[in-house]
Amino acid sequence: MTKIILMDTNHLNMKTLLFNICVITSFIHEVFGADVVIQIPPERVRDQDGFYRLDYWPPQGEPPPNTTFTPAKVVEGIELTRALPGTKYDFQLYYSNDTISDYPNWTASITTVPPPPSNLTIHVRSGRSALVSWDPPRTGGYSAFNLKVIPISESENSITNFPITENQLPFALKKLMPGASYELQLYTVYETKESDAYISSNFTTRPNAPGRFLVWYRNETIMLVLWQPPYPAGIYSHYKVSIDPKDAQESVLTVNKASEPPGPAQAAFLGLVPGRAYNISVETVSQDQISIPETGQHRTIPLAPRNITFDPKSVTPYSFVAKWEAPVGKTEFNRYQLSLGVKKKVTPLIVDRDAPREATFDGLEPGKTYNLFIKTVSGAVASWPTTGKVTLRPLPVTDLQANESEETREVTLTWKDDEISTQDHYKILYQEVETFNGDSRTKVVTEKVDVIELYPGRNYSLSVSAISNGVESEPTIIYIATKPASPIIEELQPIPRGLNIPWKSDVTSRQEVPGTKATEGIERKLTAFGINSIS
Repeated sequence: MTKIILMDTNHLNMKTLLFNICVITSFIHEVFGADVVIQIPPERVRDQDGFYRLDYWPPQGEPPPNTTFTPAKVVEGIELTRALPGTKYDFQLYYSNDTISDYPNWTASITTVPPPPSNLTIHVRSGRSALVSWDPPRTGGYSAFNLKVIPISESENSITNFPITENQLPFALKKLMPGASYELQLYTVYETKESDAYISSNFTTRPNAPGRFLVWYRNETIMLVLWQPPYPAGIYSHYKVSIDPKDAQESVLTVNKASEPPGPAQAAFLGLVPGRAYNISVETVSQDQISIPETGQHRTIPLAPRNITFDPKSVTPYSFVAKWEAPVGKTEFNRYQLSLGVKKKVTPLIVDRDAPREATFDGLEPGKTYNLFIKTVSGAVASWPTTGKVTLRPLPVTDLQANESEETREVTLTWKDDEISTQDHYKILYQEVETFNGDSRTKVVTEKVDVIELYPGRNYSLSVSAISNGVESEPTIIYIATKPASPIIEELQPIPRGLNIPWKSDVTSRQEVPGTKATEGIERKLTAFGINSIS
């Protein structure tokens, strides 16, 4: 019910009258119309024998302008329908009877209630602001708009009103809560009248992005992603986590907010391809709004190579050649990385995936054992290592000497290590030469000295090889001829004018008699003459 003031032109003091006017707004075929009911207090209606004529401008409404009414009808109330909404109407009420014609009784000006705007559009720019725009009413006048912002999801259910003029469009709503939902109600204002009807729309601001994420665990086919909640938290209901390429058993995961206040969250992708690069994104979600994604590219671990082998012929004191086999199964990688298990920092050797699977390491230390680690590498992610162990040949011993004892017939063999070589044992070979199936003996010792008793009267080759972890060096060889054993003189037999001297050689000794071949263990006899005495 709206009160309208009509001016009584019969009085010099412009005495005011109150009319009760009801304004009802409707929408028919996109044309807004207003219904106005004008009621005049009964005491103001005079001369019941006359009639009243109602004129108004603009001439839009039913009944039309200049329609006449009986005094009773005026008291009952005059209903003007199909009036223009949002329009200022000027009314004139005239009275006529037998003696008076068109006496101006009252005048009044009213403004009908304007229709609501149309095409309310909301563009969410961020978690803190949104742009709002609309079209003004297609009919009627308007001077401003009233935008009512009603929080839906915030704890403080406070309503804010914004009076807005047309030149402020589009209007920026600021200081909103990220991820929060709001209802907008938009009214048209014309002079002092606000539309009864309004247009409304709900929207949700963009939630804050989650904190940085990392791959907490990975293997060949699984990646477990862990991330922090957004800060400040704002309002959101869950996370959307996705992976591309979509190899996983589930490539898009929904993870609910864990707690209040929220803590770290996680998601696992299963069934991935070993060594493949994946783009992972984590977003917070509130209603239909999704935050700016937190993204990163991560790889699964590629499959490891197989079967490292070392060609024995390639193993030298300073180098070796390694070979290996490619991984079995579907995997992605671009190179092999080879490194030795040494304490000092050494740049790994890189071999392209399509190159021959063979690598040479040189400049190494003789006799040392090396652990070789070979990995496949995809981007910056390496597989678990495949290992192989190889020992380089130690360097030959030096200063090999053999000394035979005059008394015991024992031969003492001594030698020295090469200073830059590593070895843990020594192999000694005593080999009789120039004799088929002669004396031959092998010993493995840890000290750089050995004592052995050789057969007398023989030629020997003596060789010493350094050993490191079962790998032998080139042998160092010397030759020695042992002294033959002294003959054994048996009982002397006197003969006239002399002695008969029999003897025999040691059965283990070899010796030669001038003019004959070497004899062994043969008994001999010598007759000596002209001997006068034996002392």
